[in-house]
Amino acid sequence: MKSQWECVLRNLGEWVGSFATVKPAGDLIEDIPSIIKLEGVRDNQAIHLVLTRFYPLPNSTERYAKEVVWDFSTPPGIGAIYFDPGAFSSGALAVTAGVKTIAEFSLIAIDRRFRTIQLFDVDGKFDRVTFVSEHRQGTTIPARSQLTIPDLLGTWQGTATTFYPQSTSRTVARSHSTLTALDRGYQLVADNDSIDLTATSDRLLKFTLDGRAYQILLHPDGGYTTAPTQIALGHPFCVEIGWVHESGHRQRLVRQYDSTGRWCGTTFYVEELLRFPIV
Repeated sequence: MKSQWECVLRNLGEWVGSFATVKPAGDLIEDIPSIIKLEGVRDNQAIHLVLTRFYPLPNSTERYAKEVVWDFSTPPGIGAIYFDPGAFSSGALAVTAGVKTIAEFSLIAIDRRFRTIQLFDVDGKFDRVTFVSEHRQGTTIPARSQLTIPDLLGTWQGTATTFYPQSTSRTVARSHSTLTALDRGYQLVADNDSIDLTATSDRLLKFTLDGRAYQILLHPDGGYTTAPTQIALGHPFCVEIGWVHESGHRQRLVRQYDSTGRWCGTTFYVEELLRFPIV
């Protein structure tokens, strides 16, 4: 198992993409082209990061560049954990009443990355999500098309690596889940639990877990985000990103919080589609 810093280094390079921010139902708020460069310095003992975003000028088709520069020599991010391919998640160590809650995720597949930032407002309501689809500068691998519900149907199997911040330990287990289309909606069976899902549009699925309402929003480039519509102290919850980076191959990151609002674990899944259900 690689060290945290070795996992960070898997993200070195120059990544071209955009920051597309949408409302919970998928309505686009803004889409800002971007270039982020992560350069190893001092023999890769530190990283020099330059993020450039290109914002539109008022009443013009032209854009202006705005840079953020950051140097770091330890894994960045509050509550961050990195996994072997370079995937990572960061976010609040605990939910605090009256304070916005942010969860960030990133998945990587060689020369492509799919990242999201999920934002809950001061009242705990799911407010918006920014997804960042990127490729390495100089590569020609095309982005995948808009994810559809049929892309997720079937039985997925792989490995689940979980990090527990309280003990700084990790466990590795097998993962197995099946999403099936029914006459009315869909059914997800995972870890012997069954969840009924309802499609409210071709991009949005809704379900209830532990008495809390959740939604799954499907994104371009084969990705999706899962989040509760409302978080509140006294109720455990989880937030998730998934990415079908090539047909039949999926990565997922799930960040879990307990009933006190404390971050209690992050699980990274690498899965393959075994078979399609008979419907």
